[in-house]
Amino acid sequence: MSIRDVQAVITASGSVRHGRPYGGSAFRACTCPKVDCGAVADGSERDDCPEHRRNPVQLWHWSAECPQVLAAARTALRRGLAVFPLPIGGRVPERGWQRQATLDETLLPELLAGRGVGIGCRASQVVALDLDVHGDDDGPGVLAALADRLGEAVPTTFAVATPSGGRHLYFRVLADCTIGSTSGGRTALGSGIDVRGPGRRSGGYLVGPGSVVGGRAYAIVRDVPVAPLPDWIAALLHRPE
Repeated sequence: MSIRDVQAVITASGSVRHGRPYGGSAFRACTCPKVDCGAVADGSERDDCPEHRRNPVQLWHWSAECPQVLAAARTALRRGLAVFPLPIGGRVPERGWQRQATLDETLLPELLAGRGVGIGCRASQVVALDLDVHGDDDGPGVLAALADRLGEAVPTTFAVATPSGGRHLYFRVLADCTIGSTSGGRTALGSGIDVRGPGRRSGGYLVGPGSVVGGRAYAIVRDVPVAPLPDWIAALLHRPE
């Protein structure tokens, strides 16, 4: 396991200390973002999560070390999505992340130790739609309306829920696909829909399932094979702006 900056992990993960301090009673509430991993339930404090670390005075929950992070990354990888590490609690990868993206499951425990999960589009051979839900943006609604207008259907595919209430939809493409990444309402699919693709060189990426940003998780909501990119979406994305 790699060396961790303990305070940085605590700060970035959104975790708070709880347990039984010297000479005092237990903290009344746990606001650990990983309550759904089983380590803390109904306000009680349990050490069921084997990767959580305990010291003599406090029980800390590391969002980056919870087995759920590794489990989610493994699920994504088994669906053909190449994984690389993100800084704990962050969305922006370090330089050289493209070279780290891997489909080798045996590398994940060390690669993701104390880290978040990223998905590389070029290494995965995918185009991903980031359906945002924020302010006036309703990415899922815009995509559904577009499909209805064209007489098409959005296929069932591997999907991840984002903290905003949106979705990441992944679609398989051929190795020579050069669809790039666009955001900020500049895609032909409409407002609230960002695109992440292989591009012509390094490609785009997404925050992957298992990552926790601001105390909120990216979670797999549809664990099915990654569907091929529909022709009607590909045609729109290949159309010159």
